[in-house]
Amino acid sequence: KGVVKNEVTFSSAISACEKSGQWRIAISLLDQMKREGAGQTAIAYNAAISACEKGLVMPKALEIFEQMKREGIKPTVVTYSALISAAEKSGQWKLALEILEEMKAAGHGANVIAYSAAISALSKGQMWEKAWEIFCELEASGGKPSIVTYNATMTALEKGLQWQKALDLFDTMKMKNMPVTVVSYGSAISACEKGLQYRQTLAYLDEMTEMGIKKNVIIFGAAMSCMEKSCRADIAFQLMDRMKLEGVAPNVHIYNSAISACARCSLWEKGYELFQEMERVGVARDVVTYNAVLDAVSSQIELGRRLFKEGVEKGFYSRVSRLGTQWLELDLHFLSLGGGEIALGWWFEECLVPYLINTSKLEAVQSISIVTGYGKTRTRGSRLNDDGMRLRVRAMLKYMNIIESPQPNKGRIHVNKSELVKEVNRNGGKIIFDIHGYNKFKEEETTANKFPDVPQSVRPRFRPARHGEGPPGTLIREGGAPETVPPVSGYAPDRDARRGGSA
Repeated sequence: KGVVKNEVTFSSAISACEKSGQWRIAISLLDQMKREGAGQTAIAYNAAISACEKGLVMPKALEIFEQMKREGIKPTVVTYSALISAAEKSGQWKLALEILEEMKAAGHGANVIAYSAAISALSKGQMWEKAWEIFCELEASGGKPSIVTYNATMTALEKGLQWQKALDLFDTMKMKNMPVTVVSYGSAISACEKGLQYRQTLAYLDEMTEMGIKKNVIIFGAAMSCMEKSCRADIAFQLMDRMKLEGVAPNVHIYNSAISACARCSLWEKGYELFQEMERVGVARDVVTYNAVLDAVSSQIELGRRLFKEGVEKGFYSRVSRLGTQWLELDLHFLSLGGGEIALGWWFEECLVPYLINTSKLEAVQSISIVTGYGKTRTRGSRLNDDGMRLRVRAMLKYMNIIESPQPNKGRIHVNKSELVKEVNRNGGKIIFDIHGYNKFKEEETTANKFPDVPQSVRPRFRPARHGEGPPGTLIREGGAPETVPPVSGYAPDRDARRGGSA
């Protein structure tokens, strides 16, 4: 009471709202500031824009920015940085670039915060080349990239599958004695996953220990994902033991990767054991868990169908089967490869029984289709050499003696209804699946039981300088050129090791 409000009090109040996430109140105070004739400042507008950034309301942030310019208040580098951060958080990389260009045109130099936010926005937009261009532009302009800038650029490179370039940048960070963080190692290990570099992943975990950087569940999750993709179930199990020793509790993502590694290494019993263990240790299963375990146990039809039905009851696969009077559809869009195999057998042998034993009912159906997904809509369970849901579904239909009808949609398979009716009549109202023929096909024509053949390159390790080797924060690179280990051929002993033997 009795205190006259001015631009300082309003700006302070708006800043307080920004820090507490109250973007609506921040905007209201900015409007009140104008109504009461208090001198409007860039600080107040910047705080309001930052409040909108934290509230994930990009349109409001832009409104305030335009209002700011109409009022004749010159945007500062803080204004532009907050706007770019808001665009990054809302996933609008094109807008982030436009704002960055406007900032440069306004005469502001290479601001590290603004550039870092723009690189992060490009990372989310899968625009690694532009992110790298901006990083190089920042350095060329005399700006000094921060640890945040480096981490954002590494992430952009990793997401763009430029894993070697990401690891090169990580080496550069350490050679420049940048204060690398757990985030830096997370990006580096994720890059290793893209290149199937499991040995380098293990080297980074050891390096983190020597650096005194505490590993968290995200770090172990990235490492587990690398082991899964590299078909190193044996090392995945060891990492889970290492987590316990380091006091890091496995979460659902850790278990999902471990079960998926079991699927890739034909360890169905171990995969199912981990699935059961989740309930005992109180880790809630999700749809990815069920996809992983169905992948693992797909050779065990009875168990697989029981788990699939359990997933249906939990609502994970509620839209898989759609049965109408004139159309029948099986949607395998979001199932793993093993899950799709289980679901296809279940659909024909159990779901369609009323139609298969009553051919007049079947004859009333106009369309029978199976949705496999294609391109961006079919990423789950993707494997090398075009192994995927479409390939396996078509093979299963072949070994059920079910004929396809030609059609152009690569994400959908149409069943020839008239031929299906004939097949059902020949078999006394059922479908007969040649499981042995299909298993032989999987062994010879798919990635089942095949392991990646990727050379392993381990880079020289860095460690903190010891007494007398340099000032605090100095990192010492040990060894010479990277050590390249040729891939181990897929003979039986190596296969056994990957399936649970020693690493």
